[in-house]
Amino acid sequence: MAALKLSVTQLKCAVVDPQWRQRWLSGENPPTMQWAPPGNGPPVKGKLFHKLVEDFTHWLCHGRDKKAARDLATPEALWHECYDRFVEVELTKLVKANRVESAHHLSQCLQVYCVHLSELRQAVPGFTDWQDLFLGQELPIDGITIGDAGLRVSGRVDAVRRDPQHGIVVVDYKLSRGAEVKHDLVQLAIYAYLLEASKPGLHFIGLLEYYEPEFTPLEVSRGELRDLFKSTVLPVAAELMAQCDRGKITPAVPSPESTESTESTEPELSDRITETFAAFNLNVQVIGRITAPQLVRYRVQPAAGVKVVSLANRAKDLQVSLALSAPPRIEPGPGYVSIDVPKNEPDTVLWRNIQSDPNFKGHLSRMVFPIGLGVEGKLLLADFADPNTCHVLVAGSSGSGKSEFLKSMVASLIKRNGPDSLRLTLIDPKVLTFSGLQTCSYLTGPIVSNLDGAVSCLEQAVKDMENRYQQLSREGFINLGERINAGNTDLPFHVIVFDEFADLVLAGKKEKKLFENLVARLAAKGRAAGIHLVLATQRPDRSIVTGPIKANLPLKVCLKVTSSANSQIILDEPGGEALMGRGDLLCDRGKGIERAQSPFLPPEDMRDLIKSLTSTTSAD
Repeated sequence: MAALKLSVTQLKCAVVDPQWRQRWLSGENPPTMQWAPPGNGPPVKGKLFHKLVEDFTHWLCHGRDKKAARDLATPEALWHECYDRFVEVELTKLVKANRVESAHHLSQCLQVYCVHLSELRQAVPGFTDWQDLFLGQELPIDGITIGDAGLRVSGRVDAVRRDPQHGIVVVDYKLSRGAEVKHDLVQLAIYAYLLEASKPGLHFIGLLEYYEPEFTPLEVSRGELRDLFKSTVLPVAAELMAQCDRGKITPAVPSPESTESTESTEPELSDRITETFAAFNLNVQVIGRITAPQLVRYRVQPAAGVKVVSLANRAKDLQVSLALSAPPRIEPGPGYVSIDVPKNEPDTVLWRNIQSDPNFKGHLSRMVFPIGLGVEGKLLLADFADPNTCHVLVAGSSGSGKSEFLKSMVASLIKRNGPDSLRLTLIDPKVLTFSGLQTCSYLTGPIVSNLDGAVSCLEQAVKDMENRYQQLSREGFINLGERINAGNTDLPFHVIVFDEFADLVLAGKKEKKLFENLVARLAAKGRAAGIHLVLATQRPDRSIVTGPIKANLPLKVCLKVTSSANSQIILDEPGGEALMGRGDLLCDRGKGIERAQSPFLPPEDMRDLIKSLTSTTSAD
């Protein structure tokens, strides 16, 4: 069956507008519909509203001045901060373009949003920061397959919030109502399906938030959204795929099904690179070109007297010359300088393909897992039994692929072990990452979502570690791996995965000291006892990733971070801020900095893995 990919907006248009669907089926690429506001009001600026809300919310959750953001409580304080930081410039542009009415309407909507934001903050018990409220904003969900139709859909959920009454709420912002509210509900139903598919087992309701500019919410239960999706979206998805299979339409963007790169689709930039450097009297020769899943790496040999730092200083000039969205990463290599240029269409490294890679499949260790596919085409592996990779520090901002990396790692360990040889403790304060694994037979207990429970888990792990050391000493073994190889399999490996430990570090001096002490004890002696730590954060500041934490976790994995300072904290050098997100990473396995693309675990593969675990447990 041919692969077909649509955005959420395109699929909604196909569902609610038969004329749009027929135009698209006939080979056109019609624009997605824009609903006009009722009456004769000014044109609404929906896209700009979404952008400003996203920027402001991201600042509240991840900005550098955490205390200033945390202290914002009243509608007036929130609006003033939002206006000064993000809104004033955009309103000025609209006024200069003689769109005063639209500027006034947008300003009113944003002020109402700040009022609602203040109310939401007050409703969060024990509020400590804005991440207590927002589990995700503008959350990207890529390539979810709908049912048996084979249609792959991608989109960005406006917000996923914690709600005292409903638990978790999936929010879609609207500045005007569609010709029918059903049209808005269809879009929300599609988002709900994508979120449920990407986060199996997550319980939530849907919420349409209308800012017209008066605030009007519309709650929709998960059951209602499921019924709407089944009755309206699935038939259209099946029709689109049926037309595709008959050859009446051609997929515009094929879905990558392997880790192979399509080098021929990327432009050859060797001459332009050479010419750009020559314009600054820097003579270089391009001696090679390698296509990786997410980038094309050019190997450049500088002429005598040309310093590497001089080439690196021209990264922004290369960005302009090559028409790139960000400066390329320029680093020295053995006999050359590498220039990493992002691909126009990055390929996906699928988890299922990594599992069949001979280097991974044939590895003898039970505790090996893939970090990602390296630029040179070689799979980068880490082994918890190796002193250089026995504990892991993972950092990455929102949208970097951090959660996908953690899920891929956990799934790989489960795939190689039974519950008798592997136990997992999953600590997920933000709830979303490991949804779907709640009933997994590998878990030491329920997934932990509160800080007190996290500390208790670590304290219990320290006690278990000390008991294991005494047992190994009595039996004459150096480490757990040696004991297992001798045929004693009653003690399993134990991996503790902590997704977002920043809240625990920031809870107070006492909690911070206790956490650091527990991490240091487990990291110092855990490997021999078969107990391993994985600590992840999207806020790799010095106050979070302290010296003791960094020093005791030898494997560093840095996905895209917000600043070079964050990258410096994790890797001792900049570069993480220039990554492309969605699994593009730098890692240090004790062999220097390496770049790779982490595997993507599609929701259907996770569901199949969970299903196989359930059936195995039932059979036992």
